[in-house]
Amino acid sequence: MLDTKEKMCKLFFHSAEKMPEIQNESARIAIASPPFTDRVGGKILDKKEYLTFLYRVFSEIFRTLTPGGILATINTDLRDHARYNDGDSQFDGLIWQKHCAIRKEAERIGFQCFDTKIWAKTLNRNVYRYTFSYIQFFHKQGAKILLPLYPRTAEGFGPDVWLLQKGTHRRDSQGHVFRDAIHPVIAERCINQFTLPGDLAISPFTGSGTILSVANITGRRCVGYEIDRSLEPMIRESIDNPERLPAYRELLKRLSRCA
Repeated sequence: MLDTKEKMCKLFFHSAEKMPEIQNESARIAIASPPFTDRVGGKILDKKEYLTFLYRVFSEIFRTLTPGGILATINTDLRDHARYNDGDSQFDGLIWQKHCAIRKEAERIGFQCFDTKIWAKTLNRNVYRYTFSYIQFFHKQGAKILLPLYPRTAEGFGPDVWLLQKGTHRRDSQGHVFRDAIHPVIAERCINQFTLPGDLAISPFTGSGTILSVANITGRRCVGYEIDRSLEPMIRESIDNPERLPAYRELLKRLSRCA
């Protein structure tokens, strides 16, 4: 387990399919950017296994969220292949609308989607991969608390398209590279829109540590889960020294002016 010196963030190195460290109905938000596969270093995707894995993670998140709690997911569609579908060649050349498949799994559990944003990562064309992602917002159904949770709109949250360029390529002091990080402004907007200082946020796929870092900066508690132990130095640096990361500098300046 990784504990920061402020004790605001905790990180556990095991799958978020089980989160015994978090009590029932104790978290206000979970922000999830699911990895490509459910295995460390995995390069082969089995869609059925992957969606079953996400169903288990989202079910555990549902347990931990308070009434009215929020699940925010960041997903990028991808080109389909036979190798993702038990060798069935009918999928070759198609597009797997991953965000729709993940929404279906979340709603099977009892989440209800109430908003979607587009994260535009660049205005430049790329014929090899998508340059935008979907940010989907779900709330725990059956809640007596109706959205919005608080009578305000966080800075930058309102528009349906968020143009946030760069910020996804990380390199720690040891030279290790993480290529698909969440932009810290996405984490900030989600956290400020749906939580208050002291609330608990969950990062089920911690990756480079963006969610934990931004939660710490904004005065929220956060619990993260990661299966790749080699990412620990990068995560620690993201939490303890965010000012060293270019994507954080404008965010830190703005937050310091608002303090």
